[in-house]
Amino acid sequence: MNKDYNNIDDKFYDYPDRPVPPEKRRSSFNIAMVTTGMAVAMSTLYTGSSLAMVLTFRDGIISVLVGCVILFLLASITGSIGSNEGVSFSMVARYAFGRNGSKIVGLFFAMSMLGWFSYQTGYFGETINILAPGNFLTSVKVATLWGGILMMSTAIVGYKGMTVLSYIASPLLLILCIYGGFVSVRDIGMETIMGNIPENPASLGTGITIVIGGWITGSILQPDIARYAKKPKDNILGAFMAMIIFAIANIGGFIIAKATMAQNVMDGLVSLGMGVIALLIVILGQWTSNDNNLYSASLSIININRKFNKHKVSAACGIIFTLIAIVGIQNYFVEFLNVLGTFLPPFGAVLITDYYLLDNRKNYNFERNAKYPETNYIAFASVVLGGLGGFFFKFGSAAINSMIISTIAYYCFMKIKKN
Repeated sequence: MNKDYNNIDDKFYDYPDRPVPPEKRRSSFNIAMVTTGMAVAMSTLYTGSSLAMVLTFRDGIISVLVGCVILFLLASITGSIGSNEGVSFSMVARYAFGRNGSKIVGLFFAMSMLGWFSYQTGYFGETINILAPGNFLTSVKVATLWGGILMMSTAIVGYKGMTVLSYIASPLLLILCIYGGFVSVRDIGMETIMGNIPENPASLGTGITIVIGGWITGSILQPDIARYAKKPKDNILGAFMAMIIFAIANIGGFIIAKATMAQNVMDGLVSLGMGVIALLIVILGQWTSNDNNLYSASLSIININRKFNKHKVSAACGIIFTLIAIVGIQNYFVEFLNVLGTFLPPFGAVLITDYYLLDNRKNYNFERNAKYPETNYIAFASVVLGGLGGFFFKFGSAAINSMIISTIAYYCFMKIKKN
């Protein structure tokens, strides 16, 4: 590793285009807090409430548990690559997808993370309006505007800013979700909650895909966080802790929605008498997740061109996608989750297959003079096959199917190519 990586004057510099030096690595607790801040937010409660609208109680709980196990495994494996190499997802992808191919992948994931940024910002505006209605500054569109600008601030600062915020928000969100579930059972009753069954319940596979879609982007982009881990085991422990809280948040949102049958989980919190304090915690949670979304998106865009300035990229993207949020993108949340849960897992599958199953990691080198392959069309073909297979095969979970298909396709095609 080149020693000149440390000679950076910018105090906010966080190694967007080179390995993180060993002395800059963080503890497993730190990784867990930042990962949790990325995974758990208002949208997590919305994911849980979305399950309540389409699944039985039993299938909803199973969907959360199975989905979280899959997300944990994926974040552990992809994050361990980031920890081993010390670089972001976009840089790791330069080998499996090629140097030019990684730019396409990075742009694709940047758009998905910026889509999340828009959704979270829109929910922020709605939360503020419920908290303090009847005021110009707290109207949905205006609150969405200044909320987006606010959430840009810690993303522009970088990893350090996100760490501080996550330390505050993550424990509070955990307490809120546990207490919300407790109040729901106490006031409404478990029998009533379990008896609220949708008219035409969706399949268990659909539920698993929705849960996976709730954090599939983050789990694949876990190298962006795990590159700061001292060892892979620190990332695995961090991902495990984060997924426990993610599961509790999903179940909390699920039970609250089942208990109140409110279309909007925030209305459900209010109807349970949890009011102002709950909504303030939700707002903080939205902030911790959304700065991560913008942060990872900016890292992916920088991979396209190293001359881009991360702070300026974060600011520009934050403004553009805040304006998109004002239009009301959050009205298409479930559709968004299904698309992410189907078409993004193949990217992670290809990355894992290339690094571990094909054992190409011995060729991975991220020094400043490193030479990367141009474009690996086999990787993209495998992703397309997996995504389409997950979309058209109606048995099981689309997310699981797409990963399996992509893994088999990439492994077989690369073996044929080498022979």
